[in-house]
Amino acid sequence: MPNIQIDATATVGDNVKFYGDATIANGAQVGTNVTFYPNVRIGENTRIMDGAVIGRPPIRAGNTTRPLNTGDSTVTIGAGCVIGANCVLYTNLTIGDSVLVGDLASIREGCVIEDEVVVGRNVMIMYDTTVQTRSRIIDSAIITGNMLIEPDVFIGPGVQTVNDNDVYLKRFGLIDFEVEGPTVRRFAVIGTGANVAAGVEIGMGAVVAPSAMVTKDVPAWTVVAGVPAKELRKIDDDSRLQVLRHFDMNPEDVL
Repeated sequence: MPNIQIDATATVGDNVKFYGDATIANGAQVGTNVTFYPNVRIGENTRIMDGAVIGRPPIRAGNTTRPLNTGDSTVTIGAGCVIGANCVLYTNLTIGDSVLVGDLASIREGCVIEDEVVVGRNVMIMYDTTVQTRSRIIDSAIITGNMLIEPDVFIGPGVQTVNDNDVYLKRFGLIDFEVEGPTVRRFAVIGTGANVAAGVEIGMGAVVAPSAMVTKDVPAWTVVAGVPAKELRKIDDDSRLQVLRHFDMNPEDVL
């Protein structure tokens, strides 16, 4: 029998299904028609909206090339989070405190979502990706697998990222499956509808203009635009200093 621990101060709506062990802390609220797969831990005062699926295991139909690795089959959601209606959160997932996940979002296995992150409506975050503190990913963006997003990043609506430049052969299993998602450094901004290629690094404080196609690294504190993206200018010193001082960072210590 599953070990289901629900604090006396938590509330659970109608037609909630538990398929394994679960812990729901004090003050948490679970809506109707929510599904919990095994090994889920919900922090205090977190709210799970109607229709969410928590801890879904990845399942193959026998026709995919990427090997599945569920790792630690535990889902931990911190305190004070809001998990939107009809979200799907996979297993082996860690979500920090005060995280907002919008309606219809999907977060795959192996991801780490740190404190105060915003994941917008209908955002897809693929496997083994880390989103660090206070970063914001706006509606309908696709965040590819094996990607790193550092703190205080802003990713606009509809941004597309990829992690594979060798799909031509890899889709048939003709070469080894290895992927590398982009890295987005702290304070960077990626504008609406931009595309970012596999393995690219967006430097600290850089800005990618809307609809740009980034095919190579973007230097820190640089604005790029176009298809393919090219440098337009540098971020002005006043703006750069305001951002760094806001976070008590010494500009002389930041390249």
